Amino acid sequence: MVDSTSLFIETNTDCNAVGSATWDFAGHHVVFSIYGPDEAKIHDELTHRAYVDVTVTPRTGQRTSKESELEVYLNNLLERLIDVKEFPRSKFTGRLFIVTGGTNHPRTVAAAINAISLALLLSGLPLRATIASVCHTIQNALITFAIDVTHPKLYIKKYGSNEPSIFAIYTGQTHSEIDKTNGSSLHISIQNFLDMIKLPESNDNNINITENTKHESIYEQALNLLDAMVSQIVSNVHT
Repeated sequence: MVDSTSLFIETNTDCNAVGSATWDFAGHHVVFSIYGPDEAKIHDELTHRAYVDVTVTPRTGQRTSKESELEVYLNNLLERLIDVKEFPRSKFTGRLFIVTGGTNHPRTVAAAINAISLALLLSGLPLRATIASVCHTIQNALITFAIDVTHPKLYIKKYGSNEPSIFAIYTGQTHSEIDKTNGSSLHISIQNFLDMIKLPESNDNNINITENTKHESIYEQALNLLDAMVSQIVSNVHT
Protein backbone atom coordinates (compact mmCIF):
# COMPACT_ATOMS: atom_id res chain seq x y z
CA MET A 1 0.00 0.00 0.00
CA VAL A 2 1.17 3.53 -0.68
CA ASP A 3 2.74 5.15 2.38
CA SER A 4 0.70 8.34 2.62
CA THR A 5 3.15 9.81 5.12
CA SER A 6 5.86 10.03 2.45
CA LEU A 7 3.55 11.30 -0.30
CA PHE A 8 3.13 15.04 -0.83
CA ILE A 9 0.76 16.41 -3.48
CA GLU A 10 0.04 20.01 -4.35
CA THR A 11 -2.13 21.32 -7.17
CA ASN A 12 -2.54 24.56 -9.11
CA THR A 13 1.06 25.56 -8.42
CA ASP A 14 1.28 27.47 -11.73
CA CYS A 15 -1.42 30.11 -12.20
CA ASN A 16 -0.59 30.48 -15.90
CA ALA A 17 -1.17 26.80 -16.69
CA VAL A 18 -4.49 25.09 -17.41
CA GLY A 19 -3.37 22.37 -15.02
CA SER A 20 -0.37 21.92 -12.73
CA ALA A 21 0.68 19.59 -9.96
CA THR A 22 3.54 18.85 -7.60
CA TRP A 23 4.26 15.21 -6.78
CA ASP A 24 6.81 14.26 -4.12
CA PHE A 25 7.17 10.64 -3.09
CA ALA A 26 10.10 8.90 -1.40
CA GLY A 27 12.55 11.66 -2.26
CA HIS A 28 11.53 12.01 -5.90
CA HIS A 29 9.98 15.46 -6.30
CA VAL A 30 8.70 16.92 -9.58
CA VAL A 31 6.46 19.76 -10.74
CA PHE A 32 4.49 19.58 -13.99
CA SER A 33 2.45 22.22 -15.82
CA ILE A 34 0.36 21.91 -18.98
CA TYR A 35 -0.48 24.89 -21.21
CA GLY A 36 -2.91 25.13 -24.10
CA PRO A 37 -4.51 24.59 -26.40
CA ASP A 38 -2.75 27.46 -28.16
CA GLU A 39 -2.51 28.28 -31.83
CA ALA A 40 0.38 26.31 -33.30
CA LYS A 41 3.10 28.05 -35.26
CA ILE A 42 3.41 27.07 -38.90
CA HIS A 43 6.34 24.70 -38.34
CA ASP A 44 4.45 22.94 -35.51
CA GLU A 45 1.02 22.89 -37.12
CA LEU A 46 -0.65 19.53 -37.71
CA THR A 47 -3.88 19.50 -39.68
CA HIS A 48 -5.36 16.41 -38.02
CA ARG A 49 -4.39 16.81 -34.36
CA ALA A 50 -2.67 18.96 -31.77
CA TYR A 51 1.09 19.22 -31.52
CA VAL A 52 2.54 18.31 -28.10
CA ASP A 53 5.85 19.65 -26.81
CA VAL A 54 7.25 18.63 -23.41
CA THR A 55 10.41 20.14 -21.93
CA VAL A 56 12.30 18.61 -19.00
CA THR A 57 14.43 20.77 -16.73
CA PRO A 58 16.92 18.88 -14.50
CA ARG A 59 17.46 19.81 -10.87
CA THR A 60 21.05 20.94 -11.46
CA GLY A 61 23.58 21.41 -14.22
CA GLN A 62 23.31 21.35 -17.96
CA ARG A 63 20.78 19.43 -19.98
CA THR A 64 21.99 16.06 -21.26
CA SER A 65 20.74 13.33 -23.56
CA LYS A 66 18.82 11.93 -20.58
CA GLU A 67 16.50 14.93 -20.58
CA SER A 68 16.07 14.72 -24.35
CA GLU A 69 15.16 11.04 -24.21
CA LEU A 70 12.72 11.59 -21.35
CA GLU A 71 11.10 14.38 -23.37
CA VAL A 72 10.51 11.99 -26.26
CA TYR A 73 9.00 9.44 -23.88
CA LEU A 74 6.70 11.98 -22.22
CA ASN A 75 5.71 13.52 -25.55
CA ASN A 76 4.48 10.13 -26.71
CA LEU A 77 2.73 9.61 -23.38
CA LEU A 78 0.81 12.90 -23.57
CA GLU A 79 -0.11 12.39 -27.21
CA ARG A 80 -1.82 9.17 -26.16
CA LEU A 81 -3.40 10.61 -23.01
CA ILE A 82 -4.89 13.79 -24.43
CA ASP A 83 -7.53 13.46 -27.13
CA VAL A 84 -5.31 15.44 -29.50
CA LYS A 85 -7.59 14.89 -32.50
CA GLU A 86 -10.05 17.29 -30.90
CA PHE A 87 -7.54 20.13 -31.33
CA PRO A 88 -6.24 20.29 -34.92
CA ARG A 89 -3.70 23.04 -35.67
CA SER A 90 -3.24 23.62 -31.93
CA LYS A 91 -0.36 23.14 -29.54
CA PHE A 92 -0.03 21.86 -25.99
CA THR A 93 3.11 22.67 -24.01
CA GLY A 94 4.19 20.66 -20.99
CA ARG A 95 6.94 21.65 -18.58
CA LEU A 96 8.46 19.21 -16.13
CA PHE A 97 10.80 20.46 -13.40
CA ILE A 98 12.78 17.84 -11.49
CA VAL A 99 13.29 19.17 -7.96
CA THR A 100 14.90 16.04 -6.52
CA GLY A 101 15.68 12.72 -8.14
CA GLY A 102 17.42 11.51 -11.27
CA THR A 103 16.15 12.31 -14.74
CA ASN A 104 16.07 8.69 -15.85
CA HIS A 105 15.45 7.10 -12.45
CA PRO A 106 12.28 4.98 -12.62
CA ARG A 107 10.91 6.46 -9.40
CA THR A 108 11.44 10.01 -10.64
CA VAL A 109 9.70 9.13 -13.90
CA ALA A 110 6.85 7.54 -11.94
CA ALA A 111 6.48 10.79 -9.98
CA ALA A 112 6.50 12.71 -13.28
CA ILE A 113 3.78 10.52 -14.78
CA ASN A 114 1.60 10.93 -11.69
CA ALA A 115 2.09 14.71 -11.72
CA ILE A 116 1.17 14.73 -15.42
CA SER A 117 -1.95 12.65 -14.82
CA LEU A 118 -3.13 14.87 -11.98
CA ALA A 119 -2.41 18.09 -13.91
CA LEU A 120 -4.39 16.78 -16.88
CA LEU A 121 -7.33 15.84 -14.66
CA LEU A 122 -7.33 19.37 -13.28
CA SER A 123 -7.09 20.92 -16.76
CA GLY A 124 -10.49 19.69 -17.88
CA LEU A 125 -9.05 18.61 -21.23
CA PRO A 126 -10.65 15.57 -22.92
CA LEU A 127 -8.57 12.52 -22.06
CA ARG A 128 -8.42 9.04 -23.52
CA ALA A 129 -7.32 7.47 -20.23
CA THR A 130 -6.46 8.25 -16.63
CA ILE A 131 -3.22 6.74 -15.42
CA ALA A 132 -1.30 6.22 -12.20
CA SER A 133 2.31 5.09 -12.11
CA VAL A 134 4.04 2.67 -9.75
CA CYS A 135 7.46 1.03 -9.59
CA HIS A 136 8.18 -2.64 -9.16
CA THR A 137 11.36 -4.70 -9.09
CA ILE A 138 11.66 -7.65 -11.44
CA GLN A 139 14.90 -9.64 -11.20
CA ASN A 140 16.75 -6.71 -9.56
CA ALA A 141 15.54 -4.29 -12.24
CA LEU A 142 13.34 -1.41 -11.10
CA ILE A 143 10.64 -0.79 -13.69
CA THR A 144 7.99 1.93 -13.90
CA PHE A 145 4.48 0.87 -14.86
CA ALA A 146 1.86 3.42 -15.90
CA ILE A 147 -1.50 1.78 -15.23
CA ASP A 148 -4.71 2.73 -17.01
CA VAL A 149 -6.87 3.00 -13.90
CA THR A 150 -9.99 3.53 -16.01
CA HIS A 151 -9.62 0.11 -17.62
CA PRO A 152 -12.86 -1.81 -16.97
CA LYS A 153 -11.05 -5.06 -16.19
CA LEU A 154 -9.77 -3.53 -12.95
CA TYR A 155 -13.32 -3.38 -11.61
CA ILE A 156 -14.75 -6.64 -12.95
CA LYS A 157 -14.43 -10.10 -11.44
CA LYS A 158 -11.61 -11.62 -13.47
CA TYR A 159 -9.32 -14.58 -12.96
CA GLY A 160 -5.70 -14.65 -14.08
CA SER A 161 -5.90 -12.93 -17.43
CA ASN A 162 -3.31 -10.68 -19.02
CA GLU A 163 -5.51 -7.76 -19.96
CA PRO A 164 -4.19 -4.57 -21.61
CA SER A 165 -4.30 -2.43 -18.47
CA ILE A 166 -0.63 -1.37 -18.81
CA PHE A 167 -0.55 2.04 -20.50
CA ALA A 168 3.23 2.50 -20.60
CA ILE A 169 6.47 1.06 -19.22
CA TYR A 170 9.77 2.77 -18.39
CA THR A 171 13.00 0.92 -17.58
CA GLY A 172 15.34 3.82 -16.88
CA GLN A 173 17.80 2.86 -19.59
CA THR A 174 18.98 5.49 -22.05
CA HIS A 175 19.81 4.61 -25.65
CA SER A 176 23.51 5.15 -24.94
CA GLU A 177 23.41 2.70 -22.05
CA ILE A 178 21.69 0.09 -24.20
CA ASP A 179 24.26 0.57 -26.96
CA LYS A 180 27.11 -0.06 -24.51
CA THR A 181 25.63 -3.43 -23.59
CA ASN A 182 24.92 -4.40 -27.20
CA GLY A 183 21.24 -4.46 -26.42
CA SER A 184 19.11 -4.27 -23.33
CA SER A 185 20.75 -5.27 -20.04
CA LEU A 186 17.35 -6.23 -18.69
CA HIS A 187 17.04 -9.97 -19.09
CA ILE A 188 13.52 -10.69 -17.90
CA SER A 189 11.77 -13.84 -18.97
CA ILE A 190 8.46 -13.48 -20.76
CA GLN A 191 6.73 -15.60 -18.13
CA ASN A 192 8.01 -13.45 -15.26
CA PHE A 193 6.80 -10.35 -17.03
CA LEU A 194 3.38 -11.84 -17.77
CA ASP A 195 3.05 -12.91 -14.13
CA MET A 196 3.85 -9.36 -13.11
CA ILE A 197 1.17 -7.70 -15.24
CA LYS A 198 -1.45 -10.38 -14.69
CA LEU A 199 -4.62 -9.21 -12.99
CA PRO A 200 -4.82 -10.90 -9.57
CA GLU A 201 -7.58 -13.31 -8.72
CA SER A 202 -10.45 -11.68 -6.88
CA ASN A 203 -13.78 -12.75 -5.46
CA ASP A 204 -15.04 -9.18 -5.23
CA ASN A 205 -15.77 -6.43 -7.70
CA ASN A 206 -12.59 -4.68 -6.59
CA ILE A 207 -9.02 -5.91 -6.57
CA ASN A 208 -8.01 -7.56 -3.31
CA ILE A 209 -4.88 -9.33 -2.18
CA THR A 210 -4.38 -11.94 0.52
CA GLU A 211 -1.67 -12.40 3.12
CA ASN A 212 -0.24 -15.15 0.95
CA THR A 213 0.30 -12.79 -1.98
CA LYS A 214 4.03 -12.43 -2.53
CA HIS A 215 3.88 -8.87 -3.86
CA GLU A 216 1.20 -6.25 -3.64
CA SER A 217 -0.52 -5.94 -6.98
CA ILE A 218 0.69 -3.07 -9.13
CA TYR A 219 -2.97 -2.44 -9.93
CA GLU A 220 -3.82 -2.16 -6.23
CA GLN A 221 -1.02 0.36 -5.78
CA ALA A 222 -2.20 2.33 -8.82
CA LEU A 223 -5.77 2.49 -7.54
CA ASN A 224 -4.49 3.73 -4.17
CA LEU A 225 -2.66 6.53 -5.97
CA LEU A 226 -5.81 7.35 -7.91
CA ASP A 227 -7.63 7.71 -4.59
CA ALA A 228 -4.95 10.18 -3.49
CA MET A 229 -5.41 12.18 -6.71
CA VAL A 230 -9.19 12.26 -6.37
CA SER A 231 -8.94 13.30 -2.72
CA GLN A 232 -6.67 16.18 -3.72
CA ILE A 233 -9.07 17.31 -6.44
CA VAL A 234 -12.06 17.12 -4.09
CA SER A 235 -10.22 19.12 -1.42
CA ASN A 236 -9.58 21.86 -3.99
CA VAL A 237 -13.27 22.02 -4.84
CA HIS A 238 -14.22 22.54 -1.20
CA THR A 239 -11.58 25.19 -0.46
